[in-house]
Amino acid sequence: MVRLFAVSKLKFSMLLLAIGCSSAVAAPQVLKEIPASLLGDASRQKVFVLTGDADEAYHRLLISPVQGTSDNILLDTSTALPLIKSQYSSAMSDIVSVNVINNPAGVLKVIDMQGDTVSVKQSSAEAGNALVLISSEEDNAVYNFNLVFRYNKSSRQFELKNVLQVTNNESCDHSIVSVREVPLGMIGETSLASFDGRKVFEQLSDLHPKSADYKKLMMTDVAEQLDKALALYRKGQNDAVRELMGSFLMYDNAGQCDPEGYVASKYDFPQLPGWSNDLGFLLGETGYYQESIELLNAVIARNPSRTVAYLNLADSYWGLKDKVRAAQAYKQYASLMTDAGKTSKIPPRVAERIR
Repeated sequence: MVRLFAVSKLKFSMLLLAIGCSSAVAAPQVLKEIPASLLGDASRQKVFVLTGDADEAYHRLLISPVQGTSDNILLDTSTALPLIKSQYSSAMSDIVSVNVINNPAGVLKVIDMQGDTVSVKQSSAEAGNALVLISSEEDNAVYNFNLVFRYNKSSRQFELKNVLQVTNNESCDHSIVSVREVPLGMIGETSLASFDGRKVFEQLSDLHPKSADYKKLMMTDVAEQLDKALALYRKGQNDAVRELMGSFLMYDNAGQCDPEGYVASKYDFPQLPGWSNDLGFLLGETGYYQESIELLNAVIARNPSRTVAYLNLADSYWGLKDKVRAAQAYKQYASLMTDAGKTSKIPPRVAERIR
């Protein structure tokens, strides 16, 4: 059941009184109340999550002006926030939660499985408040979906703008390793007014196995750290570079995480192989050889003709004293340079270490 822009002819203040009523009648109870400014102007709204009808496995989502009548209600729907019965008890639990997130222009803030917030670059993202629905499911501590809705003044609807799969590390520190953007065409309904949360939840579960095909978005803090590290490296401030590169590593209570478990999934960006190569290079230059090798092998697997990556990989193998693999990578680098007519630019150490 969806009611948009008009719930009844009663004053909205009377509706709020009914919402807050604790009588035995099935008056909805306020489960969550979030202040917001969702219309792209100075106006203020409140987002309410309410109990639904007793015979429906949904919560009710209502968006209203801070002051106004029921005719000013922006959204009132009982299909967006489905509940699901726990497989472990008779309790009903949310499978979609509601948040209001304030984004800068060109940035989207996402919430992961641990409830942590991370910012990612997204060039078309608008500044201001967005309404975000976040999926959750039992026995899944690895990924969720963030569905970002923005208000469209022309249609007077809250429309779906972004679907983001947020993935956490399956082991070690369980922090975010990737944020991928799902094409909107894979989600049938884009208006929150007619949004069927249960149907979309099932669609998202089916989409998860295809996640490697979706565009990977870069975390803003990761991009900023590499820019700083490269600037310091060019200035010859090697100690400062090494300290900064340590921020790219992941740790838990037992110590440093295994690079195989997170480095490629977090730092290999298919659309930015040069960026990933630069990070792999600096990891090797500062002695983080295992992390460098893991990342550079991922870059080469996707970009086998990226010549400089072989040199960086070879140097990292050499740093680990794995001279056999180092020689193999040096040979591949020398071959590609020779084929490109750049033999004179091959560093002297390549021939020395091949021998």
